[in-house]
Amino acid sequence: MWINLKNKFKQYFNSNYFFVTILIFFILEAIWIAISAAYPQAFDENFHFGLIKIYARHLSPFLTKQPKGGNPYGDVAVHPSYLYHYLMSFPYRIYAYFIHNQISQIIFLRFIDIILFSVGLIYFYKFMLEIGLSKIYTNLSILIFSLIPIVPQLAGQINYDNMMFLMTGLTAYLTAKAIKQLRKKQFNINLLASIVILAIFASLVKFAYEPIAAGIGLYLLFVIYQVSDKSFKKIWLNLKNNFKETSKLAKTLIVIFFIIAAGLFFQRDILNLIQYRTINPPCNDVLTIAQCSSYSVWFHNYVTHQELINNAYKPNKNIIIYLGQWVYWIWYRLFFSVSGVKTHFSNYPPLPLPSAAFLILAMIVLFALIKYRKKIFKTNDFINLMILMIVIYLIALIFEGFETYLYTNVLELMNGRYLIPILLFMASISGFFLTKLFKNHPKIKVFLAVIIVLMFLEGGGVLTFISRSESSWLINNPTIKTINKTAKHITKHVVIEGKKHYSSSFWFF
Repeated sequence: MWINLKNKFKQYFNSNYFFVTILIFFILEAIWIAISAAYPQAFDENFHFGLIKIYARHLSPFLTKQPKGGNPYGDVAVHPSYLYHYLMSFPYRIYAYFIHNQISQIIFLRFIDIILFSVGLIYFYKFMLEIGLSKIYTNLSILIFSLIPIVPQLAGQINYDNMMFLMTGLTAYLTAKAIKQLRKKQFNINLLASIVILAIFASLVKFAYEPIAAGIGLYLLFVIYQVSDKSFKKIWLNLKNNFKETSKLAKTLIVIFFIIAAGLFFQRDILNLIQYRTINPPCNDVLTIAQCSSYSVWFHNYVTHQELINNAYKPNKNIIIYLGQWVYWIWYRLFFSVSGVKTHFSNYPPLPLPSAAFLILAMIVLFALIKYRKKIFKTNDFINLMILMIVIYLIALIFEGFETYLYTNVLELMNGRYLIPILLFMASISGFFLTKLFKNHPKIKVFLAVIIVLMFLEGGGVLTFISRSESSWLINNPTIKTINKTAKHITKHVVIEGKKHYSSSFWFF
């Protein structure tokens, strides 16, 4: 009987049904955030909602000048990350035409964001299976990912990161399929063109996607070059012949969507490069200082920088010290809890067990990486692809943050949510090494997996928000507040919460 029960559990955890269960669980987490968290939430929700409302007044995404009411959002007409706001403006226009209550409009848009993020999870699931990871490992990875507190909180609010997450999962999945076909010397122009077009669109959703696009592009070019016998002439002939064999409808669609994507990209990114010599110009290069002063992010950095100049103070330029602080705060802000601007971004430290589980898992993975690095890196296209994407993305993120730090002496761009697009790539790489590490130790593997999952369940995901939240963090609705209060009371008896305040500037558990 015990053996039969054990086999049934194993079959379930190794099935698509378990993934569906995880997906439903995640959606419920995000829904609770969407219907309960006060507007605006911490991750610039008012910024994104404001831009959606601005674009709702325009049929075209091409803005010839700074729009009316746009100053609080920076240089709107030239900002490279705008496609999310433009696309989201259409469901907003329709809903707002019938429903004038702002809270209702916000919750409606939050629900669309939940859909975007959830579809992204589906594509990451398909990607992880496509590259050869087992269903049980993939399922457990996505379960742990959904229990990182910041993940459902991001999914349950209006934010362009949710669309970027979807586009990242989709392009990665298509790239994995393309690499498999290319290794068989099959050139699928439809698939390759789809990747290029989607990558362009994704970079217009958020320009932070561009390092990921660069990793995908470089690795695809490398594989194409290899399978074409390192001949540029053969590359051209293979692509040309495959395009000729493509149906007229497919050719037409490829050309139309490429022209649209390229046109949008040229209008923002390329023109910005020509005029301002950067894709994302500083606000005061586009607008006057008086106009930019309404943009709180720019104004804070500008004022802080002026204070540094006046005091003749220079930030510490030691990149090693900066990296240490960066790693700590990124981890901390993956697991902390945070309210919105209504309560001045009140936040409390992470719950002990989920955050500790993440560190334990990271140390095990690091050991496996060191031990088996020579045996795996050279033999797996997908590991090399993911490493390239991760490295380029992290270099861009770290150096942008370091540049801002030198300008303001403030540790910025250290929010854990910036890692969300690449965390499942990290989990995927880890899967190959952990499989090798525990190949001859199945019982230890099962024991550790159970312990890690149980630790994450001890307050991970939306439970961190519930257990740490105050009444002021919530929408002003008596029913919502009563439910949250009841849930919070229950968590006190089942979740190890640790302290809400620590005397040290660093948090230790």
